[in-house]
Amino acid sequence: MKNFRIFLFLLVVTGFVFSPSLGAQEAPPVPRNESPSQGGERQSEDADSKQDEAKPADVAKPSSDQESEQGKPSGKKLADEAQAEKDAEPNSELQENDNESEMKSDGKTRPGEEKADDQQEEEKPDKKSDDKQDEDNQDDGKQDDDKQDDDKKGIAERALDKLRSIRGTPNIERVNKFSKQSDDFVRLFEPVVASVNESTLTIMAGKQPIALGTVVDSNGLVLTKASELRGSIGCKLNDGTIVEAKVIGIDPQTDLALLKVDAENLNVAQWSEEPSPLTGRWLATPKGSRDDKATIGVVSVDARKIAPSRPFIGILMGNVPNDGGVRITQVIPRSPADLADLWVNDVIVSIDSTQVKDNRSIVETLGQYDVNDRITLGILRGETEMKIRLTLAERDKVSPDNQRSNMQNSMGSILSRRRKDFPEAFEHDSMLSSKTCGGPIVDLSGKIVGINIARAGRVSSLAIPAYRVREIVEKLKTGKLAPEVVNKEEIEKINLELEEMNAKYGDLPEKKSVLERNYNVEKARMDELNQTIKDLETRMKVIEEKSKNYKSELDSVRKQILSIEKNRQRLEADREQLRTGSR
Repeated sequence: MKNFRIFLFLLVVTGFVFSPSLGAQEAPPVPRNESPSQGGERQSEDADSKQDEAKPADVAKPSSDQESEQGKPSGKKLADEAQAEKDAEPNSELQENDNESEMKSDGKTRPGEEKADDQQEEEKPDKKSDDKQDEDNQDDGKQDDDKQDDDKKGIAERALDKLRSIRGTPNIERVNKFSKQSDDFVRLFEPVVASVNESTLTIMAGKQPIALGTVVDSNGLVLTKASELRGSIGCKLNDGTIVEAKVIGIDPQTDLALLKVDAENLNVAQWSEEPSPLTGRWLATPKGSRDDKATIGVVSVDARKIAPSRPFIGILMGNVPNDGGVRITQVIPRSPADLADLWVNDVIVSIDSTQVKDNRSIVETLGQYDVNDRITLGILRGETEMKIRLTLAERDKVSPDNQRSNMQNSMGSILSRRRKDFPEAFEHDSMLSSKTCGGPIVDLSGKIVGINIARAGRVSSLAIPAYRVREIVEKLKTGKLAPEVVNKEEIEKINLELEEMNAKYGDLPEKKSVLERNYNVEKARMDELNQTIKDLETRMKVIEEKSKNYKSELDSVRKQILSIEKNRQRLEADREQLRTGSR
């Protein structure tokens, strides 16, 4: 009966998610003798169990008579069908569950059922078998498993109650009420995530949340996502206190980091001992706060290797004749080439110690590097040889060819900085963001089955399986993967660059002082000459004004002289004519 209840719950929930009202195809029926939680492994059940299983399976699967012409269930038909079933089969499992739900609405074990079991044991005390005696002497671990099974049974019963409550309601209400992120649906998973919430912390950069963390040791060891860490790191505990955190280990392959915080008696959740969850399994991601509801999802792709993205410089290029290298024809904005100040028409002749002859050789050479590797480019800028260093970026993020897909993938959530290149991860459709990675993801038993490592796309989140995480945690605890050890090679490269810079720096400060002094002297002289020029310009303006005035007076005098001269000549002529009488 316990396995049946788990099966029934998964069948009902699958009907909600993949129902025709959501526009998706109906999920194929699960064989009655197979458990969906075990991926099709057959279980042997007695005849009574098979008989109980038959009727609820028929009730849960929508029939063709219950669908409208558009393929959607009719509310009235559902209600009529429910009433018909109720009248026709008063002793069916559905009617039995209806009576049970009236007696118990909170999903706990029915008192009547417990009493019946107790009476049966009292009536047959002499027939207790050896197996029954072993069960009476079971250890605490077995009791915990039974409690978890009871929780799952309660979830299944509450799901049935919800199913019956919506029969006959409009389809739009049905979809909204039972979408994976609706309050009613998420509330069904509260018993699953309750204990794990206490083991989920918020990782802070100053006062800003940047990721989630998973407590792996009660004495202050917290696992999180390495590539999201930046600035001053802290952990926000369950009581709201923020304590300083120190990175004591980084695993570059999985992007996991181990933090040490000054805290004790932290809650450590239980890890699953099973392999990676398979496609179709329901999962929940706790947020570490009672105010933030969990995120529900389903495994969409089994665990596999996540291929890395190709490294990218950020240029368009063309061949130089006679294997003379690669000429840059365009620099992509905000790419490594742009940040390193590469120019159009620069010619790349080498990458580190490898000669670059043409486009093909540069692609093959870059294929030997990983994203975030630091390389040295040999450059010809005109006739000048130069060495330029840059850090390779992820092509999927920088290349303009991927801008459209990146925009679509980012819709509805913030993608992780690193979302590729993992040795093994399973994919699920929980709506996470970069700030909710690094925390645990649990199955219906409340055990951690993985660590969310990346929000990879619009409907894709990635998680590293629990069995692999446990191995990595043990390595991180040894101190052999401390940041200074993991990043040793990169640190050495940066130190070499700093030494080269210091060598170039040399006597530049002294030269700078001399040049500043000479500049200031010449600047003072120039300022003095500029002032003299201003004074001369002022005097020139005065002289020009006086010159204009003198010219005007001169013209006036010239006119007067000319007029007088003409009058004098006329008078002298008249006088001569009068004197000679020739008039």
